[in-house]
Amino acid sequence: MTGVEPALILAGVGTAISAVGALSAGAAAKTAANFNAAAGASNARAARRDAAENFDRRDRLGRRRAGELRNRLVSLDVLEDQAMEEEIDAQTILHQGEVRAIGFERGAGLDLLRGRTAERAGQLSAAGSLIKGGSKFL
Repeated sequence: MTGVEPALILAGVGTAISAVGALSAGAAAKTAANFNAAAGASNARAARRDAAENFDRRDRLGRRRAGELRNRLVSLDVLEDQAMEEEIDAQTILHQGEVRAIGFERGAGLDLLRGRTAERAGQLSAAGSLIKGGSKFL
């Protein structure tokens, strides 16, 4: 050995460690992003379930009120107006839940994109480290 070989070996080991670290960081970022995306999708499902339950609750309330008004012999105009208001309220609940769910889904999509981007960046960084380290041997 001329003394140059140990330096080359150390440079090669350092390059390999850098490459493995870059790949590991990219994979970890992708795992975190996938977790966040799954949480966003779960939140979207929960928002839809919550909106549906609120809709059902509002619908039951509206039917009960309409029944009470019928029992009091209130005019049909009042009943019709009340029914329309109750339906508008119920539809608003569903719409708000859907808007929340879409927001969660979009966030989940962004998290997935961030994960793929981080993974790719890690791969490119690792490749760059290997090429840079390899050029020292030439």
